[in-house]
Amino acid sequence: MIIVIFHKISLTNIGPYRGLNTFEFPIYTDSNTILIGGKNGAGKTTFLTGVRLALYGPLTYGQKTETREYYRKIHSLLNNQALKYAENNFRVRIDFSMVEDFQRINCSIYRNWTVKDEQVKEQVHVIKEGHHLNEAEKDVFFTSLRTNFPPSLLELCLFDGEEIAKIISNDRISEYLNGLSLKIFNLDLFNNLEIDLSSYVSQTINNTQETQLAQEEAAVKQELFGKKQQAEKLLAQRNERRDTLESLTLELEQIKKDFSLHGGLVQEEREQISQEISSVETQRKVVNEQIKEFISKDLPFFITRSLMGQAVQQLENEEDYHISEALKKKITNLPISEILLKANISSSSDSDQTVKSLLLEQLVSDQKTNLVHHASNTEAQQVKSFFHRLNDDRLSEFTSSLQQNKDSLANMQTLKQKLKVNEGTSEFEKMILDMERLNRLIHQNESEQALLEGESTNLINEINELTVKLEKISTKLFNLRKENSSFIQSQKIMSVSQKFRELQLRNKMKDVEYFASKMFKDLMRKKAFINQIKIHPNTFNIQVIDSNNDVLDKDILSAGEKELLILSIIWGIFTSSKRELPFIFDTLLGRLDLEHKAAIVTRLIPKFGRQVIVLSTDSEIDRELHTQIQGHIAKEYTLNFDSQIKQTRIESGFFNSSAKEVPNS
Repeated sequence: MIIVIFHKISLTNIGPYRGLNTFEFPIYTDSNTILIGGKNGAGKTTFLTGVRLALYGPLTYGQKTETREYYRKIHSLLNNQALKYAENNFRVRIDFSMVEDFQRINCSIYRNWTVKDEQVKEQVHVIKEGHHLNEAEKDVFFTSLRTNFPPSLLELCLFDGEEIAKIISNDRISEYLNGLSLKIFNLDLFNNLEIDLSSYVSQTINNTQETQLAQEEAAVKQELFGKKQQAEKLLAQRNERRDTLESLTLELEQIKKDFSLHGGLVQEEREQISQEISSVETQRKVVNEQIKEFISKDLPFFITRSLMGQAVQQLENEEDYHISEALKKKITNLPISEILLKANISSSSDSDQTVKSLLLEQLVSDQKTNLVHHASNTEAQQVKSFFHRLNDDRLSEFTSSLQQNKDSLANMQTLKQKLKVNEGTSEFEKMILDMERLNRLIHQNESEQALLEGESTNLINEINELTVKLEKISTKLFNLRKENSSFIQSQKIMSVSQKFRELQLRNKMKDVEYFASKMFKDLMRKKAFINQIKIHPNTFNIQVIDSNNDVLDKDILSAGEKELLILSIIWGIFTSSKRELPFIFDTLLGRLDLEHKAAIVTRLIPKFGRQVIVLSTDSEIDRELHTQIQGHIAKEYTLNFDSQIKQTRIESGFFNSSAKEVPNS
């Protein structure tokens, strides 16, 4: 069931948003994503703060009512230019729909602030299905909102890329998943009930003896919990050591088998011959490529070299012809009389003509040429250059390459024959060294395994002693309190609640494991490498099982792969809960490579419910990635901050993809 859907958010003179600025969030069947782009400092954080303030007011900052501290924070959030000109029009508005009594209702919340003498006052208006609520109705409305969609649930729907990176780097994944699961599966209600009942039970202690016993019980429980955690870690280390021993033993047995059947080879000589063979093969590949290139490019022209020479001569004749024609035009149009006059030489029409005739005779060729190729100067030069390459030296190089290839082949055959002969020679040195090394490792691991077994035995004894001690203390406390029927009932309720919570969590974790494994394999490049994700229902420790059903060391996963892992588990938790909420991803892709980014935007985000709001910089989602996600986008905006007027403009489109300013409403 879709609990909440955002339809529109308006910010009026809030932060860098000057005047009325509106974000609309349409919903389509195949397009669930609202993409909001903006560089750092453009107003994405202010947008998120506006959403929180509109819904929860003082609860945004952890306060129940409008305190002085709350108004101080509101004042710091108001637009400076609007304050400067005393516009006194500051507002956040959110239009959304939510489920109430199995029906979807449309709601609008307005929060207006006015400033007088540096004092901020707030007014809240609520419209529900077109009806303006009075004060009593507003109290009921906000109580219902905080119950169905509390601030803590909204924060769980907001995924900050930096926060997720901190969770991964500080190894707080299990802690984060524990809190998320309790809230999403509504098990935090039972957890809070147990805490409240425990608090109530502790209030029934009326004397010093009961107080002392209760303190001892709490201390023993805490110590016992710590010992059990140590025991789980020791068990994991023992299993890891056992697997290592099995692997080393199998390797040793295989070497012993090979040793007894074949013996060893002369390792150094074999390696040297293998290297020589590899070197010769590499040289032959190079020479073969040269021969292929010569045959495909040069050999046809060597065969027709005489024709090529005729073509070159024709090109030279055509070039002379074009030069002669150009000179003829130049000489014909020369002002000979002016030239002679400047040279102080007398001239006449006959002498002028004589000079032109002499110039034509000396400079212009009278050879008749038939134009065939009409080649440009560049083309003619390329043909001439290629023709000059068709010489005997080039041909000699080719024949030399053929001979070299033949010699290399003979050499390689000789080397392979040596290697074949060499393989018939036995040598045990390397096998002996390997067996000695493996025996040392096995002995070392067996010693460490024995130490772990000893620690484990001691720890189990301590756990048993603490368990007996706890039972004795609990029995004494129970006997002291057994006359109090409410205490007995509370204990029963706490026990039932705890068992129910653990059972529900265990069942839910199976669903989460299935969905998370499916998504993680879909997102990963190495799909065949991952088989399953397992999550411990009590400790929330995560195990990644590879294709051989072995536990994969999570430390070999890159930071990006760990982020894909936690996002897959989060998606699995929400999917198995069947609670659809609006999700907000804030700069989630900054630490991922292009392939992982594409996997998230094309496979994960489209499946993250009916409504997903993505806040991104242009470096996170480039043009190619934007094209891939285009089919899932219902609406896109760009936040453009003008540093001169210190104001953010909302533009439609994502950065330079058909972006245009959205006019103020």
